[in-house]
Amino acid sequence: MPSRLLKKIPWATLRVRLTVWNTLVVLLIALMALLAVKVGARAALYREADAVLRGEVNEVAIALKDLYPNTDAVVDELRRKAAGHEERGWFTQLLTEDGRTIWKSDSCPQAVAAWPVATTRLENLVQVGGYRFARQRITDLADEPYHVRIGMDTAFLDDGIDTLTRLLIPVAAGLSLLTPLVGYWLAVRATKPVAEILRTAEHLRPTRLGDRLEVHGTQDELDQLSVTINRLLDQVAGHVERRQQFVSDAAHELRGPLAAMRSSLEVAISQDRTADAYRETLAEVLEEARHLSKLTNDLLLLAETGDDTRRRPGEQVDLTAVARQTVAMFGGVAEERSVGLMLQPPNGAVLVAGDASQLRQVLGNLLDNAIRFTPDGGRVTVSVINDGDHREAVVTVVDNGCGIEADHLDRVFDRFYKTDASRTRTEVARGGGLGLAICRSIVERHGGTIAVTSVAGKGTTFTVRLPTATQLA
Repeated sequence: MPSRLLKKIPWATLRVRLTVWNTLVVLLIALMALLAVKVGARAALYREADAVLRGEVNEVAIALKDLYPNTDAVVDELRRKAAGHEERGWFTQLLTEDGRTIWKSDSCPQAVAAWPVATTRLENLVQVGGYRFARQRITDLADEPYHVRIGMDTAFLDDGIDTLTRLLIPVAAGLSLLTPLVGYWLAVRATKPVAEILRTAEHLRPTRLGDRLEVHGTQDELDQLSVTINRLLDQVAGHVERRQQFVSDAAHELRGPLAAMRSSLEVAISQDRTADAYRETLAEVLEEARHLSKLTNDLLLLAETGDDTRRRPGEQVDLTAVARQTVAMFGGVAEERSVGLMLQPPNGAVLVAGDASQLRQVLGNLLDNAIRFTPDGGRVTVSVINDGDHREAVVTVVDNGCGIEADHLDRVFDRFYKTDASRTRTEVARGGGLGLAICRSIVERHGGTIAVTSVAGKGTTFTVRLPTATQLA
């Protein structure tokens, strides 16, 4: 029966382990305290007894000096002391220098009476078995020195210590019984927030990401743990929601081109057509396939740059050189569309820690947007400066195109978000709505920020700020 009961006890739970550890620690401290009380009481009793014995020996020594050579008077003094403390087992003895006993009380033990005299020390304390005595050698007498011994049976002291021990045993027993109960009660109270955390965690589901732990406002470690877990749950919920929205938007964007391709192919094979008609249909399908390819590549790049588990890029990159190469690459496109593209003369190399190809992708996406949404005869200006006060590299792309409505500025970096038709040029290939989202993901992965300001009908400015290489070193 007891073994079954022991098996049912949840030994692995935190509250049981806390109870066991608290009980062991408290009992160990209590045992040490009780032992210290006992040892201290014993030392105090023996110290007090030693002081009394020394005092009595000194009195007898003074009497011997005053009464000498009348040793009978000294013997009477010794007899009175032995008789006066007979209930405590006192004994007295007077000896000569050669160890011959002149007188000893009847209660003087044989082991003490036969103990050799010490001629090298004037006084000391001696423990012989269960007896303790103080002795003194009196040398300033006319004849040979005398030795005086006054002692007691230590059983009297030991009885006092035993009495104290008997009083301490119930205290120890009470502590042994109360400590586990109080320890378990404290453990239950201490682990109650943890139990609430476990219950909440058990009920968490992907469809119930709104559940949060209760914060009691005590500001203790467990309350801080609840706040930390709630913050983590907020991040997880936001991540899951963004992932779900991302999948939904991606499916929506992929469905359109696929439906167009399917419709074109079904129409093409529904009846015989001329070669030119088939060529036109294949051109449409190829255009949709190119759009799908670009959209797929953008999705892969966005997934790669948004992966927090990947190692942060750390090679030194000259943003000035990146800007110069990117502007040169888009120079032909800008000229074809009659848009002036200019790189403001840099003041020198601006170094950041990052991935050159990804930073080139950021600047390329910004230039592509700026050129696509700038009318003929417009201009796009790129600048790279080193902000020494904030230890940042600042890249700006400014155009004087159609601009962005104020209502859309907060969402231009969202995935698959597209502004209204006023921001679109019919002669420009359509985008997938991922370019600016990719820019933000890359910039944030490099420890920077990207912002946009725009005035409808006047132009748009994108500003990228990245920590300089010296700041990251």
